[in-house]
Amino acid sequence: MPLVILTGYPCSGLTYRANQLASLLEKHQDELFAASEAGTPVSLKSRYKVHVVASHDSSHPRIVYDHARTEKEARGVAYARAKRVLKRDSIVILDGMNYIKGWRYQLWCEAKAAQTTCCVVHVGTPVDRCVAINDARLRRQSTENRDQSAPDAKTPETSETPAPATESESSADNEEPYPAELLNNLIFRYEEPSTHSRWDKPLFTVPWDDPQPPVADIFQALTGVVLPSTETETTAPIPSLTDSLANTTISDTASIATGTRTIGGSRGGLSTRPKIVPHQATVQAVATDSNAMYAMEKKTSAVVSAIRTFTQATPSAEVALAQSAQADGIPIEVPGSTVPVFIPAHVAMSGTTDELAGAGGILALPKLQRLRRQWISLNRAYIGRGHGAGGPGALTADQVGDAFVRFLNAEFGGGETADDEN
Repeated sequence: MPLVILTGYPCSGLTYRANQLASLLEKHQDELFAASEAGTPVSLKSRYKVHVVASHDSSHPRIVYDHARTEKEARGVAYARAKRVLKRDSIVILDGMNYIKGWRYQLWCEAKAAQTTCCVVHVGTPVDRCVAINDARLRRQSTENRDQSAPDAKTPETSETPAPATESESSADNEEPYPAELLNNLIFRYEEPSTHSRWDKPLFTVPWDDPQPPVADIFQALTGVVLPSTETETTAPIPSLTDSLANTTISDTASIATGTRTIGGSRGGLSTRPKIVPHQATVQAVATDSNAMYAMEKKTSAVVSAIRTFTQATPSAEVALAQSAQADGIPIEVPGSTVPVFIPAHVAMSGTTDELAGAGGILALPKLQRLRRQWISLNRAYIGRGHGAGGPGALTADQVGDAFVRFLNAEFGGGETADDEN
């Protein structure tokens, strides 16, 4: 289920590169299994299904980038399509500009949450080439519109249209053009990927004049499997521009992704794929057990009710101190706790009234309810099956009463500090 994120300027040949990469991945997997049948040890046990997820369709044409709302809707559709095919035995190639770094970060988080690898393939087409391709598409669209308006009229200009210079331009002839103003706007808004961003690594740059992307390095970064043809590809001469980019960027970023640097193809298909550990921010929190939450609500309500009963029987702070067995404060026995709620003498007499539960009193019911809600919100993640279950700070239902009383004593200044709770 590795994820390949394509990025580049509009009209840079992204769809052509996506389809080319998909066909090359299928081809190299055929070669890998052929080598396995010949006796070469490989770690690839089953084939990866290659999916190309398009960012545009008839419902979401390229003019969606004119407005933020429609662009957000189109990204949501592409996100849902990619997430739907992210499976253990699939390689997903997300076609499209993917020009916003925050959007690439969201896709990287989705790959981390799925515990799979992710890479970025930057199609490095110059701006003037992108503008020329879009102008050719606009001319083609204008010609088609004239043909549709006058089907019987023959336009000699159609035969005079120059043929595309490369295969990628030929495939771009069937694509929808951008309005000229929108194209310039998108080029201006484009946020280039960088190896300094962890969500853009490993980064593979494919120059315009390269015949094909470095599929062997991409496959190794995604799966950890070294293709048998890696050794011959590394020894074959390549153009100087590609050589400078591949040696300084592709090799280093691929070794960073796998955690090791593979030299040549001597390992013959052995896997060096790293173990992906999802970040806590990308892992969906397990729902808290409803029974545990019910026990927390019930036990804390019982403590508040016991304090309320005590204040109704002994409303005066002065009388409560006089009747107390301890001269330095008022202990209040509560159910579900091995320690009592303790109100120091100076705190009990510090209220604006002598009544413990009166308005401004130390044990007024609104104050107790506020402290109860505060403690529940602080400890919701530590009860039942939340983030803290089974680890440091886990809170069982039997410990709720003591923990809540310690919190109250810390707030009243007569017990352990709140830091001792968890």
